[in-house]
Amino acid sequence: MEIEKPSILIVEDNRKLANLFQEALEERFKTMIAHSLSDARKHLKWAQGILLDLQLPDGEGISLIKPSKALNPDCAILVVTAYGTVQKAVESIRLGASDFLEKPVDLNLLPAKFEKLIVSNLPSEELVYSSDSMGQLVHMANKVAKTPFPVLISGETGSGKDVLARYIHKKSGKEGFVALNCASIPSELADSMLFGHLKGSFTGASESRRGLVAAADKGTLFLDEIGDLPQSLQPKLLRFLDSGAFTPLGSCKEERSSARIIAATNRDLKSMVEDGSFREDLYFRLATFPLQIPPLRNRLEDVECLVAHHLMVLKKVLGHPVEIDASAIRLLKAYDFPGNVRELFNILDRAAVLGMGKISSEDIKFLMVHTISQGQEKANESDFWSESRAEAERREKEMILEALAASGGNKAAAARALKVSYKTLLNKMKRLGI
Repeated sequence: MEIEKPSILIVEDNRKLANLFQEALEERFKTMIAHSLSDARKHLKWAQGILLDLQLPDGEGISLIKPSKALNPDCAILVVTAYGTVQKAVESIRLGASDFLEKPVDLNLLPAKFEKLIVSNLPSEELVYSSDSMGQLVHMANKVAKTPFPVLISGETGSGKDVLARYIHKKSGKEGFVALNCASIPSELADSMLFGHLKGSFTGASESRRGLVAAADKGTLFLDEIGDLPQSLQPKLLRFLDSGAFTPLGSCKEERSSARIIAATNRDLKSMVEDGSFREDLYFRLATFPLQIPPLRNRLEDVECLVAHHLMVLKKVLGHPVEIDASAIRLLKAYDFPGNVRELFNILDRAAVLGMGKISSEDIKFLMVHTISQGQEKANESDFWSESRAEAERREKEMILEALAASGGNKAAAARALKVSYKTLLNKMKRLGI
């Protein structure tokens, strides 16, 4: 049984760039390219995700967002913006886009970005856990959810800070959830992005725009990576937290919003306060209710229920059931997950494709070894992992040689048979000495 990959529509008029996007994504996704608005509109219903350029030959890409969401409310839309069009990207988020990236796009990060967006857009009623530490955390989250106070969520990368933020929002009963990654804010547009601006307030401000604080009125504004918020903007955010008031750029009129702030970080904000890179008063205001998510290696009893949950997600994404054997579960429960829950889910995603819907310990072992070999930290490497690495490389080399033999030495055909990009195959062949 062949597992169907999630579908990504690439809307980009630059044909060379569109092909680069496709090459970066095709290993993990089904892809289709549209070079114009009219072409893209024919395929909106097909797409689970859209990589959207804003400037197209027959109009603005932003006009696709509403019809895409009307056809598929869970569609993950990632906007690509060039210099000078970031304000349009901000407007696209207000209209329902999931996030935006500035050109030049890091092609290596693009697949993981879409994986995260597609999974996070799937409905999830509850946090998944069985450990006492997560139980205590959720108990505190339930207590704070219906209050107006800000919440600061901290934890390692991949531990689930955005999931906890959405859980708190759901329990709060507030209206809308608006999310922004502070690390992606261009410093020169940060003020406008959060608090809005009036027409003519700066070069390129051809019309007045509401900021995300206003857009999140009566709802929740989630500020991810709050440690990367520009220092120039920290006093204005503090003022908003204290009073609910803000002033758009170019305006002398104070406005108000009841947006509740949830912030998240994987950085040590206390150390940043000490070195002067983060305001102490803002830190204490945000940390009215601090919530620390424990890393997955400290709550391995959660692995089994997280696996069961993600297999249900995969069934929705792929359209086919995915099974896992007991030995694979045991192997996962013995691993320390430097990438936390996100790494667990990535391993399961790839193993589901590798195992054709049946995940074995061999598939899991193979992917763990490659996670380590690509430079991620591992607390302790036993003989087991060293032996596994050698075995996995032997198995991978064998698979590649078989695919090359079956294709008569045609590398492009072998890459298609192995479901990897041509570039990935060449890199693997070089590394394995083929």
